[in-house]
Amino acid sequence: MVPRKEYIGFKRGSNFVDIEFQKKQLKILINMKYGSIPDPMNISRDVSKVGHYGNGEYEIKVNRETDLDYLMLMIKQSYNFKS
Repeated sequence: MVPRKEYIGFKRGSNFVDIEFQKKQLKILINMKYGSIPDPMNISRDVSKVGHYGNGEYEIKVNRETDLDYLMLMIKQSYNFKS
């Protein structure tokens, strides 16, 4: 775990996921090329051409309605890829 001013990064060699804390939600940034992780529920958005804190091209906004099991499956794919 690597705390930064704007986010907390989680590393395995390099960052595999970053968490940005906001007032009403969390933003999860998965450090993978957009399109390399299947997302049939379409909960992520492509931020490859948008300025943002953290690393990665997948942005997922976590709120009360977010399916956390599905989110963890996406994070685990990035974790396994970085090992």
